[in-house]
Amino acid sequence: MAKGRGRAGTHTTVTDAARPVAEALEKLGRVSRGKIDARIGAKTFSIKITPLDGCLLVVVVSKGTRQELRAYGISVAQAEQALRQPEFASYHLNVARE
Repeated sequence: MAKGRGRAGTHTTVTDAARPVAEALEKLGRVSRGKIDARIGAKTFSIKITPLDGCLLVVVVSKGTRQELRAYGISVAQAEQALRQPEFASYHLNVARE
């Protein structure tokens, strides 16, 4: 695996809804898997990309969970392009611009 890509940090748990998102982003840069909230009352799958200082906050919401991912070394445009692929057609994608 190329340096600067793949999984960052030591937290390894990832929800079923966030797994394909994390794997797609890990091909572009480093991804840190963050906290998981349960009992979320969402009706659809969604992904929200928010640029922060030094990283992107990517929140993946499913019908029962919400997980935060932090992506390093990836631009908003790169993340958006990766998550607009056909395998993510069931997710609603929200991109917050700077």
